[in-house]
Amino acid sequence: MASIRRLLSAESCEDECEALRQLLQSGEFNDNSPLDLGSLCCESRILECDRDEDGRNSSQSLLDDLLLYVIVRNFGATAVSAGGNAILGIKEQVLERWWEFDAQHLTEVHSLVQNLHELLLKSEWKAAEICTLGCVTKRVQDPRARQKFLVFAFQIVRFSSKFKVLLLETQAGQPGELDAKFFDEAVHLMLLGVTDLWSAIRKDCAKMAAVIAFEFPSKPHIDQFIDSLIGVAIGSRSVSADKTQVTAWTEREGALLTLLILISSIKTETISEAQTTKDAAKVSQVKDDIMGRLSLHPLPPVKYFLGHHTLMQLPLCLVQTLKPAIYQCLRHDQLGVRQLASQCLVKYAGLCEKSTRLLIFQEVISKLNRIHKNDKIEVDPNNSELLDAHEAEGLLDVLACLAPHLPSGFLLKHWKLIFPTLEKYVMHIASSVRQKSSSVVLALAKLSQYCHNNDVSVSDNSLPSDQDSLRLMVEMLLSLSKTRNDEDSFCWQQKEGRLLSIDVLVNVLGESLIRRGNDISTMLLWHPNCTKPQQRQSSSLEYLQSFLWAHEQAQAATWVLDDEKAESSAITAEGDDGKSEKTSLVEAVSAWIDTNRGKSNLPDSRLMFWQQVLSGCIDQTREAFESSQFELRRISRQLLPGLLRLTIWTDQLQFISSTYLENNPMKTAWGWTCMKSILLHLRYVEESVTAFNGNNKLCISQKLISYWKIAWNSAIATQTIALNASTDSEVIVAAMEMRIMVFLCFGTQTNSPHQTIHFLDCALASIHEHLSVDMQIEDLRAWTESTINNNGTLDRQFSIILVPLLHAVTSTLYYLAEQREQVDASIINESQQGKNILTWNRRWLCLERITLSWLSTQDMFRWITLSKSEAQSHLLQSLTLLICFPNTHLSLADEQQEFDRIMNCLNARFASSQENKILIKELTYPKLLNAYLQIWLRSIRNGYCTGKNVISVLRLYSQHQQQQQHSIAVTITKKAEVSFTCPAAESWDDWDEDNEDEVQQVSPVHNSTDSDNFLHPDASFCETLNNLDDSHIRSLSESLRSVSDLAREQGIPTQHFAQMQHQIDICLQSRVSVLSPTKFHIHMQCANANIATITESTTSQVSISCSHTFNLPGGNSTLAVTLSVAMDLVCSACISSDSRRSSSPLLSSRIVCSGSQSLKSSLLTVVRHL
Repeated sequence: MASIRRLLSAESCEDECEALRQLLQSGEFNDNSPLDLGSLCCESRILECDRDEDGRNSSQSLLDDLLLYVIVRNFGATAVSAGGNAILGIKEQVLERWWEFDAQHLTEVHSLVQNLHELLLKSEWKAAEICTLGCVTKRVQDPRARQKFLVFAFQIVRFSSKFKVLLLETQAGQPGELDAKFFDEAVHLMLLGVTDLWSAIRKDCAKMAAVIAFEFPSKPHIDQFIDSLIGVAIGSRSVSADKTQVTAWTEREGALLTLLILISSIKTETISEAQTTKDAAKVSQVKDDIMGRLSLHPLPPVKYFLGHHTLMQLPLCLVQTLKPAIYQCLRHDQLGVRQLASQCLVKYAGLCEKSTRLLIFQEVISKLNRIHKNDKIEVDPNNSELLDAHEAEGLLDVLACLAPHLPSGFLLKHWKLIFPTLEKYVMHIASSVRQKSSSVVLALAKLSQYCHNNDVSVSDNSLPSDQDSLRLMVEMLLSLSKTRNDEDSFCWQQKEGRLLSIDVLVNVLGESLIRRGNDISTMLLWHPNCTKPQQRQSSSLEYLQSFLWAHEQAQAATWVLDDEKAESSAITAEGDDGKSEKTSLVEAVSAWIDTNRGKSNLPDSRLMFWQQVLSGCIDQTREAFESSQFELRRISRQLLPGLLRLTIWTDQLQFISSTYLENNPMKTAWGWTCMKSILLHLRYVEESVTAFNGNNKLCISQKLISYWKIAWNSAIATQTIALNASTDSEVIVAAMEMRIMVFLCFGTQTNSPHQTIHFLDCALASIHEHLSVDMQIEDLRAWTESTINNNGTLDRQFSIILVPLLHAVTSTLYYLAEQREQVDASIINESQQGKNILTWNRRWLCLERITLSWLSTQDMFRWITLSKSEAQSHLLQSLTLLICFPNTHLSLADEQQEFDRIMNCLNARFASSQENKILIKELTYPKLLNAYLQIWLRSIRNGYCTGKNVISVLRLYSQHQQQQQHSIAVTITKKAEVSFTCPAAESWDDWDEDNEDEVQQVSPVHNSTDSDNFLHPDASFCETLNNLDDSHIRSLSESLRSVSDLAREQGIPTQHFAQMQHQIDICLQSRVSVLSPTKFHIHMQCANANIATITESTTSQVSISCSHTFNLPGGNSTLAVTLSVAMDLVCSACISSDSRRSSSPLLSSRIVCSGSQSLKSSLLTVVRHL
């Protein structure tokens, strides 16, 4: 003991190391003779008492002091941690002395303390020493140190427990002879860890405690630990002396978490009939009114494995006391406690026989209805006496988790009790309770889906469980779609809860279509890698069909599976490859209705069934849609798209369209929103069908044609009904979006293009009406004068919706503009009927002003769902297409004015100046550059090109060059900083590699002036030029040369001007194919030789590397010049990688034969210009 006292009182690291070495080398502490912990417990402490409350937190023995030393040295408790109270009952000076580290002895101290830690684990710990561990744990206030110390303490308990089991086996003793006091203290220590104030400690200790408990030598010790956990969970036992509310719920949560892990760790094994005996075959029975026909099937006995213990029945403490304790915890006001209690009960039910699970379900239903044991089981739907929110939420959570473990027949038999119970709680004032009630419906629906998916076909003799599950789904659909006569007296909470339940059913039915594994699921699951067409092709229907704008809105266009569901669906489809095609839950329900038509008050056919269900659901949705209550409006808009998609796949689109769309006044946004949802889903399916080229999709294609006809008739009827303009902002936005979608869907398909253009005109007029005054078209202000204050809100909503669709709208109008001869005739006929149809120039002007207005806006709230750079990319792409229109139908002066407006807007938005430094995104720059070039070319073609246009393009090019140079400079600086931090070589020899030759080859020196011109060529500019015609590039080159002086006056750097001109010249030269001709002439001026023409004659075409002989007329010498295509220079100059232009004007030359030096120089110049 002297060495331990010397260790604890050491004044320096050197003394500490010496004491540790002496302790470990002495006979009192080594592997053969572990430390006598019992003696340490009896030895008096060495640390002084802190004098707080009779020394309650002070050390009671020398073992306490030794453990505190280990906590400081090995587990990181410091004098400043935990607010200066890292360990209670110990002076700060002692902590500081123990925490001090001498760099010279740091490694040695750490190694010696680790040895001390390991040998403490190997020592024998009895009840008194385990009690000391608990006392020390309570004194540690630093949570990190306490977490590490508890892991250490739990390891001691585990090793000691195993040692006692081994000792019992060696001495052939009985389990009852074990040290009961030891396990009492062990249980107390584990409870101390699992009920800690910190959640991370509770989680770690709960996992370790479950492992240790199942390693206890006897079953009574396991029961003792479980009983203690249950007592803490219900609050009858407290572990900590702190009785505050926080400590109370954390203790309960920790106890329930440990119970959950314990129950989840219990393994089961069903005994076969050959192994059963009369005693093992005894199973509990439930009354026939609970079990029904299920009581006719005896259940085989089960083995339960609790670690190495094997039981024929669950521990008595679980069977007798767990359920009452869990029901009590379900009433707790803390959400975490209720959730863990619910999970415990569900896990316990999973271990029990089927009859017990049914009994638990009945008990939960009874508690929700406040029915006691002797009460008559009746549920009065008008009885509004509900449980408190936290208790109801906990019980409903149990129902939702327990439903997948119950047979469908039982749920179907008691549906008249279950549904009214759920109906009562969907009107609960707490939204969490309403959501839990709908989650029960979701669990029941998924049970039906699971039972159906595990059967082969509905037409076969299905299992009773599958038939019952389909009947259960039918009952749920009929019950939820049925409207009550007194529905006006319902509170809005009940209406919202009903819609929540309908929503989960619609989603389950929709997901079953995706999981079907046939053509329909293929169409609904397909998603493209890119939703944007790669290259514009005018006058091409294929190009318009390549717009996948519906897939860009997949969340609103179809049912979307999360990653886990999508992976599960893919695995199922792969496993069912080659098997018979599965039916969806929608088709299974329809087939079940046809099989059981007219029975038990069921509809006579699937047609009548779906009409009854869908019309009831749509009626409730519409009422909520037009309500003034925010929650009802929100859930109705969430439910409506899926509900309308379901009408398509149940062949009820014609019925719904004629009932709810064609004959109803469009006073609200209801009709417009319905049409938008229908069009969006049909377009989504059509895009998928087109992507598969109609292969094996004939049935779907035929249905799609009939659906499009219905949708077109509904759109025409909707447009005809909406005679008067509405002042409701939601109606205006919904009408605009629906009209745009009609134009995109039918713009190139109908026989009367003027009708679809009429939809576009109405949408454009509505958007134009809410633009800022300076962007409005003057002659349109009079007849589109708005009755709503133009505060920018509607314009913001318009832009959020239309920007992703704007390029598709512009491309469709471009296609129709190229067919304008036929379109103009129809417009004239339509105009004669008094229709307000925009003229072609007004359409172009509207789209141009809308695009410019949204490009110019600085509204920070506009680009939230869509990023600002992505929105600018969409808008610039649409603007470029508008600039390329074959005919704007404007006068030359008006067209020049509009293009000046476009140029001014782009300059104001993107051109950088000394006052306003603008950084152009890499995503935006190519689109912006293309727009500038198209304006330049159009101005050249129409004869109003000015130096201003050329300078604008030059300024943009120069601005991007400066950004590139700045980015490269920043990169170089960062690399230099990194290299600067590396250690420098002490001598030149340190830079040489091993076995490296001292003689180094000198690299050739190039002319830096020549290379600087090609340092940073603009790849985007080069790519844009490659997409232009030769005549366009020549026009650009000539126009650029004419403004060289003006460019210098505008402050554009000369090197940027020269580089832009150089890239244009390179692009022009690359258009001259050097592969096909066998002769070409190069005119040149030579200073010392009269060479007028060089004629090439060769026997082979130019390839990657070849030789040519040039005959020089006018002279007597012939020079053989070898020309090698320098592909590395081509890459460094960022010349287009287009395979059609594999040759490069950048050539390197070498003079083969002798000649005058001046002639050599001249030829080098010629080759360089090539």
